Amino acid sequence: MTQMMIAALGGTSAANSARPHALLARRAVGFAIFASGVAVIVAQALQHALGG
Repeated sequence: MTQMMIAALGGTSAANSARPHALLARRAVGFAIFASGVAVIVAQALQHALGG
């Protein structure tokens, strides 16, 4: 009975517990993109400072 009510309200508990993992994965990908952008900017700044 309880599982029927949960399913009617928004899916199973497995589907609900998967959402935080998807959010964490999106955050990790976003951070990786940001970090790579910062690395490129730092590398260009170093190259410019060293006269390359």
